[in-house]
Amino acid sequence: MIEVVLSAIRTEAVLAVWSLILLLLCAASKGHAKESVFKLTVTGFLIAFAVTIFSWNYTAEATLDGTVVLSLDRFAISFHFIILVGAILSLSSSWEYLQDRKLLRRIGEYCVLLLLACTGAMLLIGANDLVVLFLSIDTLSLALYVLTGYASDQPYPTEAALKYLLLGAMASAFLIYGIAFIYGATGTTNLLVLREIHTPQQLLLFVGLCLLIVGLAFKIALVPFHQWAPDVYDGALTPLAAFMATAPKVALIAVLFRVMELGFASPQIKPIWALALSVLSVLTMTVGNLAALQQQNIKRMLAYSSIAHAGYMVMAVLALNASGMAALVFYGLAYTFMTIGAFMVTQVVEKENGAPAILDEWAGLAHKYPALGWAMVIFMAGLTGIPFTAGFWAKFVTFKAALEAGYLWLVIAAVLNSVVSAFYYLRVAMVMFAQTPTPQTRPVAPWRTVSWVIGICALAVLLLGVMPTNLFKLGEIVSLSP
Repeated sequence: MIEVVLSAIRTEAVLAVWSLILLLLCAASKGHAKESVFKLTVTGFLIAFAVTIFSWNYTAEATLDGTVVLSLDRFAISFHFIILVGAILSLSSSWEYLQDRKLLRRIGEYCVLLLLACTGAMLLIGANDLVVLFLSIDTLSLALYVLTGYASDQPYPTEAALKYLLLGAMASAFLIYGIAFIYGATGTTNLLVLREIHTPQQLLLFVGLCLLIVGLAFKIALVPFHQWAPDVYDGALTPLAAFMATAPKVALIAVLFRVMELGFASPQIKPIWALALSVLSVLTMTVGNLAALQQQNIKRMLAYSSIAHAGYMVMAVLALNASGMAALVFYGLAYTFMTIGAFMVTQVVEKENGAPAILDEWAGLAHKYPALGWAMVIFMAGLTGIPFTAGFWAKFVTFKAALEAGYLWLVIAAVLNSVVSAFYYLRVAMVMFAQTPTPQTRPVAPWRTVSWVIGICALAVLLLGVMPTNLFKLGEIVSLSP
């Protein structure tokens, strides 16, 4: 049993053990080995990335009393890659950011919590049991609550952390009540057993499924359960906001796909949640885009942008077919590069002005820093879905999968929303290129590591935009464990 479990959670085990080692190092050094702790954290993530690569052709299952509760399959491994990419890019840009703001005193806690958040996200993706799902989400959420309030001597992070904690606890309550109702209706919480039950108590199951969807919608920030996201992303440290807007969100949408595919895909149950998710999808993309149109604070604009993109990704869940699965993998990777890149450019502008990145302060940015300006144009074009960017193909394959599943009206709504989103994405480009620099901004060069992160993200967005074929083929062989 132990051998099976360890083989199914090898990457998660690396991260968990590494976090314990770092805790011991922090305790032994009494907080003086800050740079060593940071470098060891990056090393731990790189080791986990290597383990994930070697796991591609390997599948494993963790069982309890003969039922599979956790799976390591290509679907899970694909999202492990995405989570690690998001974590490595976000962490790489953190050192200089924290140093500039004199927040390195507790860098050990920051690194350990980021490792634990990724551990929870990875366990979540492979969950074949609702109890494992709940415990994994709580592991992820608890780490993020504390990370959000990392700069506890500043008002905005503290307020954001408190709001995140309270609404996150409410979401967890919905989840656990939903799981309890599902168990009461079927006698099991295992997804593979659930799909074999043909005569559950329909009312209890319906209530439980609704509560489960509401809980996950809170965690993903689907409308109307999104109110916490803009305040939390705006209040959190920018590298952390970049991570929160990508890796956890993508992991939660991936597990939503797994839950519906493995446990609730029967013809009797699917229409219930398909209707609910389709309504949530169109509301999320519409409200997210309309709210983003009104924002002058770039971090809040990106927060609403991430909400809108969650609505697009839910379309892949609704497709619930091989095309939808491949689309979700591609969209998750493309979205991660585009969003982290945009947050990193925002981080540089925050540093230059010493204040939140307001749109007016981006005036003439491309004249002062052409490379930075063009990188932001690439990210904005990708998030819009303009051809020859990763965002275009991500939306194309997602819309195609939804169309194959019969969601023509939802695809039309998504296309119209993409047109609306162009107004606020391209507005940023217009301000950077068409306006002259403001005299109050001081010329400060970007941090070296942040420049590398921005360059990597921009290159990835372009490469995935002009050469998506190989990743499409990779997506086609992704599958869930039977």
